[in-house]
Amino acid sequence: MANRCRLPRTDGLNRPDGCGTLPGYEKPANIAENNTASPGRSNMLHSKLAYRFAFAALAVTALPATSAAAQTVAEFYKGNTVAILMGTGPGGSFDLYGRTIAAHLGKHIPGNPNIIVEHMPGAGGAIAGSHIYGPAPQDGTKILLAHAIPITEKMLGGKTIRFKTREFHWLGAYDAIAQIMTVWHTAGVKTIDDLKTKEFVVGSFSNTHLTYQWAMLAKTVLGTKFKVITGYRSGNDTNLAMERGEIQGWAASWENINGTRPQWIRDKTVNMLVQYTLERIPQLPDVPTLLELTPPGKKDVVEFITSGTPIARSMAVGPGVPKDRVDALRKAFNALMRDKEFLAEAEKRQLAINPRSAAQVQAMVDKIITASPELVARVKTAVGMTD
Repeated sequence: MANRCRLPRTDGLNRPDGCGTLPGYEKPANIAENNTASPGRSNMLHSKLAYRFAFAALAVTALPATSAAAQTVAEFYKGNTVAILMGTGPGGSFDLYGRTIAAHLGKHIPGNPNIIVEHMPGAGGAIAGSHIYGPAPQDGTKILLAHAIPITEKMLGGKTIRFKTREFHWLGAYDAIAQIMTVWHTAGVKTIDDLKTKEFVVGSFSNTHLTYQWAMLAKTVLGTKFKVITGYRSGNDTNLAMERGEIQGWAASWENINGTRPQWIRDKTVNMLVQYTLERIPQLPDVPTLLELTPPGKKDVVEFITSGTPIARSMAVGPGVPKDRVDALRKAFNALMRDKEFLAEAEKRQLAINPRSAAQVQAMVDKIITASPELVARVKTAVGMTD
């Protein structure tokens, strides 16, 4: 009959022949080898040890849960670090917003944690979104500075996306995004019609990002001759490419140009031809929107992409963050939006602040995510995305 392995005896004896020694167990030198111990005694010792181990394990696992349950939000955040994660590289408008928010948010969170910024560019914000949704700690120490990720989720589907936008805990939106077809002054392009007569090279982040999708939409609905280059990691990188002559323009946000290159507007170094917004922004009252220029039969396609712009500058935490911390972060966000020092710094940096509540963001997310498959299919065709 085969040997049956038992736990080591408390008197230091090794296990029966054929069983070997427990990892890390060394028989004391003064204990003689004896493999003929009574089965009854061994079974009794086995039961006692198993009971002791089980009790000890239960006690150990119970302690952290009790501590976590008793820990207040302020106690958790005191001395802790919270990272604001954005899906672009440094130097663009998202980076400007992120750093400005980071400088003031901590004082509104109970416990006043340290706030830092992190970058995880790629896939139109989908990589950062996927990180916050899953691998990132679900404890309220990672906050997503979101792009138009509901649009990204709906367009890419389950093959690439590793998050569900409706399951994020939204804190609110600090502004809409207003992207403009921005053209370098040496490109020889002054009007929209000029974009239809010759090839025009535009830069973008990736084919899942709005910078790409706007250009492709304009190409589809207006007949522009855009050649779209992907691979730029931030607004700053794309602006530098335009200065170097690698590209002739791109769908830059108003905050990017006005916040990082205001001299371009002042000196007319760039021309702004089309707004990719639901309505014209006050700063550019004479520049038409793509929606205005779109023929009636294609307006719903443009409206779908444009519907994400009001919440494209939002903040969220992962679905597993405890409710009390979510509530505290939402209160902190709302307080930040009324913070005079924060608003003054944002104004100094040419960053518009037009907040929307968490409930408003959630309602817009729900509307986008529930769009019909037929509409989404036509949108994907219009922006050159294939399954």
